Amino acid sequence: MATEGDGTTARGSATRARIIAATAGLLAAGGSTDVTVSGIARAAGVYPNQITHHFGSKDRLVLDAAFTLFLRDTSRMQAAGRRVGSPGPFRTLLARTTLAMPSLPLVVAALGVGGRERSAHLLGLLFRQSERYLARVAADRGWASGSLHRDVRTFWSAAFGAALLRAAGGTGGPEDVDLAATLSISAGPADAP
Repeated sequence: MATEGDGTTARGSATRARIIAATAGLLAAGGSTDVTVSGIARAAGVYPNQITHHFGSKDRLVLDAAFTLFLRDTSRMQAAGRRVGSPGPFRTLLARTTLAMPSLPLVVAALGVGGRERSAHLLGLLFRQSERYLARVAADRGWASGSLHRDVRTFWSAAFGAALLRAAGGTGGPEDVDLAATLSISAGPADAP
């Protein structure tokens, strides 16, 4: 039997999800983290004070919404990687797809203002998911892999740096950054654990 508290929790979760979805939609449509609390509230059909109630700050909400878009893009990148049969083209596909993801500059901008603790938590999630994905691909295909822990952090650091350079008016696209070289996956037997 559901209690009154269960209904409140379910409504709160639904409201949070609606706010994140609306914010993600605004970020994707505008290509920028320059959204307002009132604009988010309007898009989500909530009062502005519900945003601070559920997320604490607009910056925290923007970080969560940007990461929602970003993790969706990385899922698509992983799906594309399943179609590539050898290590070199696999590394190149991951690199080119990553640098072309529309959510990459959004997540880089949001990481800078979203709060150290929350940013560290979300980056930890990204790193763990990326390591598991690369380990699974290497094991399934019989490829060798060096230090996935180091590779993943180097890969994402280079990708985030390229996005930051591009946002600052510098170069940071696939033709400028050899992101594929940060991954040590190669043909041959996978390393034993």
